Amino acid sequence: MRTARQIRQQVIIGIVLAFVLVAGGNASVELKSSVFETELQAVRYQQSVAAVGEFDEITVGDDAGDGLTDTREMVKPKSATKAFLLSLAVPGLGQYYYGSRVKPFAFLAVEALAWGMNIKLNNDADDITAEFEAYNRAHWSQSDYETYLLWTYGKGDDDSLGWVQAISHHIPDTRTQQYYEMTGKYDQFAWGWDDAVYQGNHLTDYDNSDNPPPPLDVGTAYSARRMAYEQRRHDANEKYDQAKKMVYVAMVNHLFSAFEAYFVTKSLNAKIPSGKQAFSRLNVRADLRSFYTKQDTPYMRVSYKF
Repeated sequence: MRTARQIRQQVIIGIVLAFVLVAGGNASVELKSSVFETELQAVRYQQSVAAVGEFDEITVGDDAGDGLTDTREMVKPKSATKAFLLSLAVPGLGQYYYGSRVKPFAFLAVEALAWGMNIKLNNDADDITAEFEAYNRAHWSQSDYETYLLWTYGKGDDDSLGWVQAISHHIPDTRTQQYYEMTGKYDQFAWGWDDAVYQGNHLTDYDNSDNPPPPLDVGTAYSARRMAYEQRRHDANEKYDQAKKMVYVAMVNHLFSAFEAYFVTKSLNAKIPSGKQAFSRLNVRADLRSFYTKQDTPYMRVSYKF
């Protein structure tokens, strides 16, 4: 017969075996569940890695009652300052930024026209300048001018005639812009033109020191070529002035385009209902991501726009 001790041992062994079997069965069920969860998390992990940075944005304060708004139905306000700076740099660019598809071409057309006219007018002025400078070299003689000074005042150059009130300018030694201006602009250089006459007399008619040309305080020699020269010089200066005005037109176009872009952008932003703005002052971004492990990690990002 079994002793009481043996019976107790058998009961304890039976309890232990039963516990092991139950634990083993539970472990087996958990193992199957773990494999399923592992595969599921692997799929989620791959999808999350493939879509890193992509997440839905929700905005606090929507009228729907749950405090969440799908940003795909929202309108993102534009920056008025950015629109201003874009058009200040390139007229029309700010208008394109805030959504216009007509005004950009209008502002760009004005810009292109202004600079195109500036280039053309400067080129025209340069051509006229080259023309009247060549005309000056062909018909104005520094030698005749100095001959006139020698006959009339007994001097060979205007630097020696500081005491004569009518001789107020001194011709440059080289053909500079001042040289071409002075020889046509001032009366004292009139006798240098090859067609200059005074009361019907040409400079060559005064052929000796006993019969000098009249001084400037008596009268000024007339030269039709000098008048034609001055007209062409005036035409060139007008072209240069017009070219400069085109620069002012371009500057005004920049400023007008910039301010128009700024105020229109602000006006468009003001028309967006507060509940429909994609970026209200308080924004919350939430998502589930799996980055470094095959397990979803919930997170939330809160930002406030001042």
